[in-house]
Amino acid sequence: MSISFSGLASGLDTSSWVEALVSVKQQEVTKLQNELSVLNTSKNTLSSTKTIFNNLRTALENFTDTKFGGTFDLFGKNTATVSNTEIFTATAGANAVRQDYNITVQQLATCTKATSKESASAVADDNTKLKSFGITEGTLSVYVNGAKTAIEITDETSVGDLKEALDAAGITATVNESGVLNLSAKTEGDTIHVGSTTDDTNFVSLTGLTRNEDGGYDSTNSLFKANIATKLTASDSGFKTQITEGTFTIGNATFTIDENTTLSSLISKINNSEEAQATASWDDTTGKLTITSKKEGAAYINIEAGTSNFTDVMGLTTTTVDEQGNTISKMFTEAQELGKNALLTINGTSITSTSNTIGSDISRIEDVTLNLKKVSSEEDGNTTLKITHDTSELVAAAKEFVEAYNKTIEQIDKVTAVGGDLERETSLTSLKNTLRTFANSSNNTNGGAYNLLAQIGISTGKASATNLSTETNKLEFDEKEFTKALEENPDSVKSLLAGENGIFAMMENTVEQALSATTGFFDVKEGTIKSNIRNMEEKISKQKVKVSDYQAQLEKKFSNMELIIAKMQQNYSSFLGT
Repeated sequence: MSISFSGLASGLDTSSWVEALVSVKQQEVTKLQNELSVLNTSKNTLSSTKTIFNNLRTALENFTDTKFGGTFDLFGKNTATVSNTEIFTATAGANAVRQDYNITVQQLATCTKATSKESASAVADDNTKLKSFGITEGTLSVYVNGAKTAIEITDETSVGDLKEALDAAGITATVNESGVLNLSAKTEGDTIHVGSTTDDTNFVSLTGLTRNEDGGYDSTNSLFKANIATKLTASDSGFKTQITEGTFTIGNATFTIDENTTLSSLISKINNSEEAQATASWDDTTGKLTITSKKEGAAYINIEAGTSNFTDVMGLTTTTVDEQGNTISKMFTEAQELGKNALLTINGTSITSTSNTIGSDISRIEDVTLNLKKVSSEEDGNTTLKITHDTSELVAAAKEFVEAYNKTIEQIDKVTAVGGDLERETSLTSLKNTLRTFANSSNNTNGGAYNLLAQIGISTGKASATNLSTETNKLEFDEKEFTKALEENPDSVKSLLAGENGIFAMMENTVEQALSATTGFFDVKEGTIKSNIRNMEEKISKQKVKVSDYQAQLEKKFSNMELIIAKMQQNYSSFLGT
């Protein structure tokens, strides 16, 4: 780093001279930097213009991708309209025939249920804890002839403990063979009442105590010993018969019971199994297990006893040993309440289905699925199903195209105008003219009823009393006209837009060529701009070196000049001193 001291000998402001001379050279660097900024702006504008062209391509592909069929074919979309969706709903595919159907639902399909014929649980005895029924801790109030006795219920309170406490209060409590709890006055003629607003145990509500005509109480819910959280094979599990470890089958799923299996965990496994094709539930109030098929219709649930006696204990299978000692297990069909098949009438033809979801193989309505909800009443009568062309997505796609087209034309006009970032870019102007030509040209090659976009509601607008001129650069969309054309002749609209020589197909080809990798306008132009940017950056770098060298030369020259002047001054002083 050099240090210069301006005019120490000469008294001249040589630093300002150097700065002024260097600034002249620096102007060339500034000029090049401005040119680089213009190139970067052009690159960014080209990129944003390319994005707008991509959006136009996407809008065109909404129509031209119809050639791929399926979900890509917006012209093949159908809609199913049901006059009363409380009776059934429907969906229609592309192959559905566009016509009307009259449908009446006589019966819904239901699921088969297998339920324990009798309670699998043993009736509660005196040793059974009240908490096993879900009864919470707290105070239970009982009244005999109006005299109140407060009975404290804890987690350790058993049925026997409760009986003793009630007996002491003057109330006799019994549990019959069905698990029903009965409360009666210990002394004939006494009046008893159970429960008060100040009680904080759920005893009365959980047992469902109901007052009888004789003044006593019976529980609506039976008291059973079996606890859903108790291990199934435990000696105190509470079932009438000791459940053994082993296997059993529901549907196509085999389940295993071991020493740690609880009824709760087993039910979860059944409900989470796809192969079981059924769900399970336990009713504490009846002590019964219910298996419900996931499939509708009049079909049995496959239940097979295995090495465990679980399904026998639950009353769903029966296992016996014949004279030869062979074990024979059978499904207890009497425990199963068969589901029902769905019954309906379609245009007078009776249909039977094992499911409320009815496909075309059953209904004979091609590519239509019915979902039955409710049986038709006399007031409902026939429910009408109308299969029609779904034009909503086509209308949305047409709006998207018009918007994308207008943005494209507007962008090209903006960037190629005088002073624009891509001024006089003739390739872009040519693209605009080609797109405009397609938008306004006639297409008779496909032989349809329509040969102009204007005939289907896509035009440059119409002159009116208030608007005598139209802007030919922009398109306008008339949804009513477009929908009308689709309803009257959808095939002709499809041919005009997306046919082999359709207007949108030709537009897409033009846009695709412009966006083509390597050879398309945008990639070629971007490559040129990037190359120019690299060249400009190199020029700027070289010019900066030249300016730096020039400054160093000037500083050296003025420094030498100051040295010479200083030496001359020194010699002059010496001369005067002699």
